[in-house]
Amino acid sequence: MPEFRRRTPALGASPFYVNYLPFDRAGELSNDPHHLLASIRYTAEDTDSMPGQITVPMKPLGKVLIEVWRSWTPVECGHDDGISFSRNEDVLFGHLYLSEHDYESLDAATFTAYQRLYACALDQGFPHPLRIWNFLPDINGRETYLERYQAFCQGRHRALEQLATQSRLLPAASAIGTRGGDLRIYFLAAREPGNQVENPRQISAFHYPPHYSPKSPVFSRAVIKRWNAATHLYISGTASIVGYKSRHAADTLAQLDETLNNLEALVSHAGCLYPLSIRSVNELSLLKLYVRMASDHEAIVARLNERLDAAPPTLLLQGDLCRSDLCLEIEGLYTEQATAN
Repeated sequence: MPEFRRRTPALGASPFYVNYLPFDRAGELSNDPHHLLASIRYTAEDTDSMPGQITVPMKPLGKVLIEVWRSWTPVECGHDDGISFSRNEDVLFGHLYLSEHDYESLDAATFTAYQRLYACALDQGFPHPLRIWNFLPDINGRETYLERYQAFCQGRHRALEQLATQSRLLPAASAIGTRGGDLRIYFLAAREPGNQVENPRQISAFHYPPHYSPKSPVFSRAVIKRWNAATHLYISGTASIVGYKSRHAADTLAQLDETLNNLEALVSHAGCLYPLSIRSVNELSLLKLYVRMASDHEAIVARLNERLDAAPPTLLLQGDLCRSDLCLEIEGLYTEQATAN
């Protein structure tokens, strides 16, 4: 894993890079703070919201890693209506914490959060969110007549209906349950939109039947973004869902296999739609797994090693999923750099 020190960007490099830093090397983050877009710690501890410093109350499984986003160029930091952000000339990285106690419902809190998120992105000159991560406590619990994930989807849907004129691109997204804390959202936004990619094995989330949620989940399965001559593929949280139905209830390893099949179909489809070289999950730059039961951790790692010839750097976290019958969810990032002729 490369040291986190200032580097010279490769030809056609994207405006930032992402990798995982072992927790025992956290001191390296202070070596070059002017190029830090974000560092994300998954821990039971809670800290104040500061530009670029994010904590999410989730238990790491296996090696404790920090997710680090670095800019090639110096970043500016600031606050906008409760959102802390870091930005360079090409990309904005922001995050916000919202206490549900200040709102009448999770629906209302989510609606406000997304209004603020899109307003901040627009105000800062980056009106196109590419990737959004949502973390909420007790995601499978009940709120009045809705499951909490459904209430979250309803608030997000209402906000994006109003904001459709700002960006018609549906961002890639994840929604994960935490063991406590506030509603937490962090996001990546750009000056120009990317391209939305759907999965040929799955019904698009925004077309789910209404019994999954009164308002459909509004996100894309993946987003492709070109930065100069480089390209990123942001893959949403992907689970053992074929069509729109969950598969292999209570069978974690069967769900893992089905999820990897979904990811293989997605990256192959993206690579065919656009001139990308990626054709397999093995070629992804990073993976992140959310696992419902910590006791499944070792079996999951063993199956990953069986399925993937060269597993990308992987972060494993314990978290609840958007459907109570799902055991795990996987998201990913792919970076393709231009090469000199």
